[in-house]
Amino acid sequence: MSTSPDAAIAHRYRRTLSPLGIGPVTVRNRVVRTGHGTGFGGGTMSPALIDYHVARARGGVGLTIIEAMAVGSSVYPFLMAGAPGLVDGYRTLMERVRPFDMKVFQQLGHLGNEIPEADGSPPWSASDTIGALVGVQSQPMTRAQIERLAGAYAAAARDCEAGGLHGIEVHMAHGYLLQQFLSPLFNRRDDEYGGEFENRLRLPIRVLEAVRAEVAPRLAVGVRLSPELLPGGLTAADVASIASELCRRGLVDYVNLTLGTDYNFHQIIAAMHEPTGYELPYAEPVRAVVDVPLLVTGRFRTLDDVEQVLSAGRADLVAMTRAHIAEPAIVAKTLAGRAEDVRPCIGCNHGCIGGLMTVGRVSCTVNVAVGQEATLSEDLIIPSQTPRRVLVVGGGPAGLEAARVAALCGHRVVLAEASADLGGAVNLAARAPRRLGIADVVRWQEREVRRLGVDVRLGTLVERADVEEIAPDVVIVATGSSPRVDGRQYLAPGVVASGMDRPNVISSHDALMDRGRPLGTHALVYDDLGHYEAVAVAESLLERGVFVTFVTGQPSFAPKLEASLSAAPALERLGSGQFQLYTYARLMDVGAEETRIAFHYGGERMVRADTVVFVSHNACNRELLDALGDWPGRVLAVGDVVSPRFLQTAIREGHMAARGIA
Repeated sequence: MSTSPDAAIAHRYRRTLSPLGIGPVTVRNRVVRTGHGTGFGGGTMSPALIDYHVARARGGVGLTIIEAMAVGSSVYPFLMAGAPGLVDGYRTLMERVRPFDMKVFQQLGHLGNEIPEADGSPPWSASDTIGALVGVQSQPMTRAQIERLAGAYAAAARDCEAGGLHGIEVHMAHGYLLQQFLSPLFNRRDDEYGGEFENRLRLPIRVLEAVRAEVAPRLAVGVRLSPELLPGGLTAADVASIASELCRRGLVDYVNLTLGTDYNFHQIIAAMHEPTGYELPYAEPVRAVVDVPLLVTGRFRTLDDVEQVLSAGRADLVAMTRAHIAEPAIVAKTLAGRAEDVRPCIGCNHGCIGGLMTVGRVSCTVNVAVGQEATLSEDLIIPSQTPRRVLVVGGGPAGLEAARVAALCGHRVVLAEASADLGGAVNLAARAPRRLGIADVVRWQEREVRRLGVDVRLGTLVERADVEEIAPDVVIVATGSSPRVDGRQYLAPGVVASGMDRPNVISSHDALMDRGRPLGTHALVYDDLGHYEAVAVAESLLERGVFVTFVTGQPSFAPKLEASLSAAPALERLGSGQFQLYTYARLMDVGAEETRIAFHYGGERMVRADTVVFVSHNACNRELLDALGDWPGRVLAVGDVVSPRFLQTAIREGHMAARGIA
């Protein structure tokens, strides 16, 4: 895809498109993808990992920093120094990205107290601290281990040079080993590597010197730093002092700023509750003291975001990492005058970091092809030589994706939606506080289906007779699901709450849609899912001045949000208001003003509740699907009509159904 813009676009993004020297390396533009674990490599530069990066190079990215590679005896599983095939994989990657002029750096790191050593022994650290990930007390590093560590970084750098990479980034952020030495909170040593600032900086300096001495002058060397945001930990001012000293010594060609540690993971990769540029205030002290290019992160999604940061002089390079997971061709599409065609990152974190934390591989809620570019890239779609007539029933995210992809495949598509608007349940989710951005994906899907010429019919309830009249070759049923307020709770089989027919019992849809409904002063939100739906309701009720008692059968608050780093910030927000939490509980009996709950481990409690909001697994809207049981044509069901699940599954099923038509 061409990235040559016309004059007006070139002027609009003149700072973004301007080249920049990073030490000996010149990048073509200021758009960067920072290091992020993918799980695609199996420890080395696998074909899947190479395909993933090549897709973003083709899309116009100026600089990519490959995910952290574990040095020495660290056992970070995704990419490991000295792994078989690593250097050959680098060479393949560099050959394939060369036509696109994307520069490639490799991030090097050691997790320290976050993970045991390769031989299974306790983790290394500056002192005997306990890491957030595994909770095992670390062993303070000996001088001999420190010597070996510096050599391990140098050896890893040597492989990067042999593979033809353009640069190296030493990871000293996110609570990893080198930051553990820098941090007054975790470094309690009383030798030359602990105590005063100069001593705590000694090992990071030794590592950078070893890397510099090992590689040719043609490679850029940078560093990633972050304030810890922990009491007694590194502050933004401390990070500025570190960066200033590294620059004064001539050890770094750029500084990459990030935020937080694994103790406050949600600060590193913030979900949609944080605004664009949320990390920028922490960059200001560093900006004031460094004389090398500064790279910043913080939920940037568009080239307009990048241009704004650069024009304000707040940084020299801007990261668009998750944005490029969602859409590899942000730069190319924008420069071609197609900014509205860019698939938006919605910041839900369910596929990217959520996928990494649950199944060990990054995916994406809105982009099905992530990690499977060789087979699922939309560039591979060839319009069918025998186009079919396709009827998609239901205009939620599953139906929209099915209609969009079927149209891309060259089929003649009718999309029928019973309501007056496309978007389905996502429209409801977007009404929750801090969740407006979730609707960006369905608005994008809607623009795409209209651009592709799909026959969109709103206010159209489809029954079997309508299908017979339209006479499609393929029917894709995406009619979704509806709230089920019947008192059944999946974590308490056999228990059915009584009083569910009372007028003060409502669904999450009622709570979010009807903001004029009288709620009283106290509400009980019962969460049988452990996901965001009940959280959204609770936040909405708190904003309306209602005291919320949050009751769940789950062992903790919203456990299915942990992997997407959304549970902790949500609980922080709720806990600052009139909020009470009960876990391991089941709903027993709803009254007019009080509701009885029982705990799995014994005991009961009466909870004051003028309103009870029951959030459970929905009921599938199967009427049309069942009516088409003996339909002679092909019928495919996608999304919640099959089983109520989540947005990523709905989009994937719609996508795959459409691609399988031919």
